[in-house]
Amino acid sequence: MRADAATINFASFGIGGAFSLPAGSHLGNTNSLIIGNGGVITVTQGDIGALSGVINFGNSGTLADIPSLSAFTPIANYLTLNGGTIKLDLNTLQVNSQSGPTPGYINLGGNGTLHAPGYDPTDAKFSFTGTTTDNTTFVLAVHTSVPEPLPIALLGLGLLGLFFSRRVIAGRMNTQAVAA
Repeated sequence: MRADAATINFASFGIGGAFSLPAGSHLGNTNSLIIGNGGVITVTQGDIGALSGVINFGNSGTLADIPSLSAFTPIANYLTLNGGTIKLDLNTLQVNSQSGPTPGYINLGGNGTLHAPGYDPTDAKFSFTGTTTDNTTFVLAVHTSVPEPLPIALLGLGLLGLFFSRRVIAGRMNTQAVAA
């Protein structure tokens, strides 16, 4: 972690591309995804957050294959953009839903770490939705976020309320002990 850097306070962008499946499988029974076109992908929705100056509509990059959905192991540099300056390491992956053979779809979700110049590595959410109804294409979305101020404030108020309620109960117990 660099002393002069900070986490990415918010980033959200989309990727599109093509994938293929191992011979004899379909989206309802596949155990891996092979990214088509040698892993080349295109930004379909530019970033609307902190990385909006570097992740723009039409940028290209690469996406690694997922060798196994059931025996997933983390994939470093799963997604790379801007000549490898923006990277997403895929840390966890789960199958949310899938159906096949035709039409077929698959929806995956997971967690990763987003790396960008000038920022500390930042936790990110990942979703992948693929379908066979339009030539085995996929949409991938990456989002980062930090805790919202309101939930933190509510947690603080709740803890403060708990503290005062304990003091009131303790005061009543002391009053009853003195009266007895």
